[in-house]
Amino acid sequence: MPTAPLRPCTIPGCPGRAPGGPCARHPARRIREDHRLYGSDWPRRRLDYLRRNPRCALCPRMAAHADHHPRGIRLLRRHGVADPHADHHLRPLCRSCHSRETGRKEPGGWNTRYR
Repeated sequence: MPTAPLRPCTIPGCPGRAPGGPCARHPARRIREDHRLYGSDWPRRRLDYLRRNPRCALCPRMAAHADHHPRGIRLLRRHGVADPHADHHLRPLCRSCHSRETGRKEPGGWNTRYR
């Protein structure tokens, strides 16, 4: 049975050819930083937390985000906290409050105070 012709590699600038996707010169898949940082159980635990805490901690709106507070997930992991997703490390926030708090505390993006 004939095989399909090889297609150009999907990595920009690469001259390689493959049946589909990136060629053999490139790693098959990189793990996203948030998967490595939060772990595979985070989506379920986040939803459970938001079901138990449906209102934003800063305003009366419905919460959409479970924010790590007062220390972020990176700091909790760095200090070796056994369960960084425990309820006492989280607070429920609506979308606008989460955006405001993230913009105020996290460096990068439009927040130029930390540059």
